[in-house]
Amino acid sequence: MEKINRILSDFAKVNEYDGVGNDYRLYLLSENTKEDICKLIKNYIKATSDDTIELIQLNEWQQDFLSCEFPEGEEYWFGTIPSGYDLKGLTPKEFIIEQLLNTFEQGIGAVYWVKLDIGAYYACSYEEYVFVTNKGIYYLSMQVHD
Repeated sequence: MEKINRILSDFAKVNEYDGVGNDYRLYLLSENTKEDICKLIKNYIKATSDDTIELIQLNEWQQDFLSCEFPEGEEYWFGTIPSGYDLKGLTPKEFIIEQLLNTFEQGIGAVYWVKLDIGAYYACSYEEYVFVTNKGIYYLSMQVHD
């Protein structure tokens, strides 16, 4: 997981600009794949009882991951490729997918897009995903803050 977090961090840093900071990370929420995912996320992001979390299962997660909730999101968040990276003809998000597959060793059981309705400030824009794997429940968070 160290490798993918370094890659995510490199992309986050190189795509920052004046007044805008990016935070892209993969977290292990639990090694127990039977735990309540929404409860884990609420605890992780310190959500209140008024906040809602919706999990939308992505049956074709690799294709769904390539589309972005925000217009021009991939260009905005991944438009600049960090120095020294050879994506071998892949788009940045395709490259991230490959890294996720390598990290999880193809053991992905389910993937969810996380839709948050948070009363307080959370991020200017974000994409959040949950990966239920044979090793645990992981949270991929890509946030833009200004």
